[in-house]
Amino acid sequence: MRRFMALVILYCVLISQSMAAQNETVKNSKYNVNIASEYIFESYPNQELIPIRLLGSVKNAGLYHIPANMKLTTLLALAGGTSGDADLGKIIIGNDLHMIKDEKGLDTKSLTIDLEDTLKNGANTDYTLVANDIVLIQNKSPIVSNDAFRTISVVSVILTSILTAIVIKDRYKK
Repeated sequence: MRRFMALVILYCVLISQSMAAQNETVKNSKYNVNIASEYIFESYPNQELIPIRLLGSVKNAGLYHIPANMKLTTLLALAGGTSGDADLGKIIIGNDLHMIKDEKGLDTKSLTIDLEDTLKNGANTDYTLVANDIVLIQNKSPIVSNDAFRTISVVSVILTSILTAIVIKDRYKK
């Protein structure tokens, strides 16, 4: 019986360690910056290209060299679109060289755009990208966070192991 309990405890520790390693991998890939990617889109020779960093929940995140005055929706199309867990209502745009103008013409450090609203209202409300913009497409908030899911999984494995040990102990007594 002691050997069985030791094996159950070892199993629980191994499961919790593998879940912790998996959670760390998810944290590292949250904004899809673990793969170095650079893309150049040129319509005609010697066209002025501006650098844009596209991060987050898109198919192909990376550094994009695109024609000046390109719209945000066009950039997202060039990037292969957004992934299924993208929060299109909260796209954050910042710039490390200068302030950004919001829809009222005021300077701000970052701008949050509701792309769903832009798509409903038409192209005239689409954001025009400028040199050195950083575009972050965030993930939708899950109903259950990764930490809560990991905790629930570990607790369920431990409870299942304990209940299994109790049932086996009862069977040996009979």
